[in-house]
Amino acid sequence: MLKALSFAGCFEHYDKVSFFISLPRIKLGTFKRSLFEWFGASMDIHEHGVRVGKEKRRIQCKHCGKQMSGWYRLKHHLSGVGGDATPCVQVTSSVREAFRTTTTTSGSKRGRSGDSNANEQVWCSYPNCLDFSSNGFREMMMTVSGRTIPDPHGSMFGEVLKEVEDHVEKVKDSWAVTGCSILLDAWVDHKGHDLVTFVADSPAGPVYLKSFDVSDIKHDSEALISLVDGLVDEVGVHNVVQIVACSASGWVGELGESYVGSKKGVFWSLSVSHCFELMLMKIGEIDSLGEIVEAVNMITDYVNSNPLALKLVRDQDHSHGLLDIAVLSSEFEFFMPYLTVESIFRAKDELAAMFASSSDWNKEEEDIAISNLVNDSGLWETVERVLKCSSPLIHGLIWLSSANNNQHVGHVYDNMDVIKESIAREFDNDELCYMPLWDVIDDVWNKLHSPLHAAGYFLNPDAFYSTGFHLDAEVAIGLISSLVHIVKELNVQVKVATQLDVYKVREGCFNETSQADQVSGLSPAEWWAEKASQHPELQSFAIKILSQTCEGASRYMLKRSVAEKLLLTRGMSSCEKQHLEELAFVHYNLHLQSCRAKLSEEQ
Repeated sequence: MLKALSFAGCFEHYDKVSFFISLPRIKLGTFKRSLFEWFGASMDIHEHGVRVGKEKRRIQCKHCGKQMSGWYRLKHHLSGVGGDATPCVQVTSSVREAFRTTTTTSGSKRGRSGDSNANEQVWCSYPNCLDFSSNGFREMMMTVSGRTIPDPHGSMFGEVLKEVEDHVEKVKDSWAVTGCSILLDAWVDHKGHDLVTFVADSPAGPVYLKSFDVSDIKHDSEALISLVDGLVDEVGVHNVVQIVACSASGWVGELGESYVGSKKGVFWSLSVSHCFELMLMKIGEIDSLGEIVEAVNMITDYVNSNPLALKLVRDQDHSHGLLDIAVLSSEFEFFMPYLTVESIFRAKDELAAMFASSSDWNKEEEDIAISNLVNDSGLWETVERVLKCSSPLIHGLIWLSSANNNQHVGHVYDNMDVIKESIAREFDNDELCYMPLWDVIDDVWNKLHSPLHAAGYFLNPDAFYSTGFHLDAEVAIGLISSLVHIVKELNVQVKVATQLDVYKVREGCFNETSQADQVSGLSPAEWWAEKASQHPELQSFAIKILSQTCEGASRYMLKRSVAEKLLLTRGMSSCEKQHLEELAFVHYNLHLQSCRAKLSEEQ
């Protein structure tokens, strides 16, 4: 019934108030690379571990209690990068990020770890009042980074600043066609300050906008809305399609609720990875995930600390996932428990065979305990039930994140339906088993997703022209509300609505371009750019929607310590403040370019 609906006719009766909505790459030389490594997080490894044992030769992690052979292994344990140390599942994201930075930038030789600690202490002891032109400042920065740092007033820094500014301007120029999404990265520092960094993301790449200390206004909704509105005005109301938040709780969640119906006509949505995280948390509560993870972690630690056991597991095809946990979860750390459980589950038969192969495996008390776990059929039945619902979510998000060149809006709506159907199949379509899980997913998704997702589903030709496309009220409402808020001019809105009817019935240029061979091989936005020039108003509208990301700022792993130094350093003159802002601007934008390039290579 709805598929026969005329969008031009529907648009004439649309009530804007009735819907619940909120609205050439730089080459990194040695100097530029050093700029975004200058502000590496200051972390002393000795604050995160303690010596234990009779001879005090082993180190125990203060976060999870795991013991290891030395400080070097503790650093890799906390960072989740390199070596064969098991990644810590209890460490906070900020600590993991800090040690990941020092681990990856200080080289793989153990002899350099001590130097890194000494360098970190230099930054901590440096006076708060910074003189950027002084020899002391450059000496301090050179000590921290291990590189010769040019005078921020000098020509070399000026050239880099100019090049970064030119790059940012080119990205901003592209927003007139693709639009952009503003991403929030909000956190509380170790002294209790509420800080936030804003990034604008688009197909041309992410750019750093600004950072703010909102500690004094976090309970003032009007002040927060004014701050965000000011940023939207600065970027351009016609350019901003949506704001993607990092959380649904705290002041960010309250701001999202207050921003619904904002006069700016900008959508507010939650990062899709955080939505998935909330779903997994609720699903984990159903099956007591904590107890399962505890048992599986005992097995994992045993395997990783026993060379022969680790070799046996590595030799098995199904155990390969165990070795890639740190890599797979580097972007989504909340995956860690589930990836660990899934990897061990895949290797359970090989582990059971290992213990059964010789009595030598059952001599020690630990061997017996692990053997009993591996052969506990009740444990694996529970693990299998958890994986039947968690694995479709995890692998669905991994697929969404790794494909589509960061342009997710055309795929996320359909992807959620695919995930739910996959969960149903895992339980042999038994409603008593899968419906409680569907209810969890729907409860989170219905509260937090955006009308843009439904509009993207309709405008994705691969989905729309498939036999499985379903146009229900939610999709129709999402499409029309997106039209009203993205296209500001009434006469253009009417043209787009009329052209949507042509797209719907495959008339004109859509008759040929809707064929499967014309759709495959192109992203949805590329398809509209190449195939729909006869309908420029609809083409422009579709490209702006389909060019948006559904991910938040977390995927870019911004160093929050940079914003903390920028916002919380006291006693600076206006000149010094300007230079620190320029350094942060260069650092963040070089980091974002590097991170985006790395993500593109992995896709």
